[in-house]
Amino acid sequence: MKELRNEKGLRQEDLAGKINVSQQTVSRIENGENSLPADLLIHLSKFFHVSADYILKLSDVRMTQEYRIEVEGITERNKDFCCAFERLNRTNQELVLRLMKQLEESQNNVK
Repeated sequence: MKELRNEKGLRQEDLAGKINVSQQTVSRIENGENSLPADLLIHLSKFFHVSADYILKLSDVRMTQEYRIEVEGITERNKDFCCAFERLNRTNQELVLRLMKQLEESQNNVK
């Protein structure tokens, strides 16, 4: 858990706030002083996008199947977009880039 927390650049207090426990609880779990309740294990697994087995050091496989499928879907959409973009001539590529920039700006203005 400490490794995952550090990878995200979180302090114990930050993680505690995100998973609704005290900083002391995070510290005790990281130091092996407290066991990890099942509900908290599930919450951490979803928060870090890793398998519960990875958190429990029962597996070296980090990603949950659900997250892996999500990442693979995003990758496939990006690949399809890039291939279609590369088939366009330079003028149309520039047009697509300008349009994307405008759409991003209008989307940010709505927020």
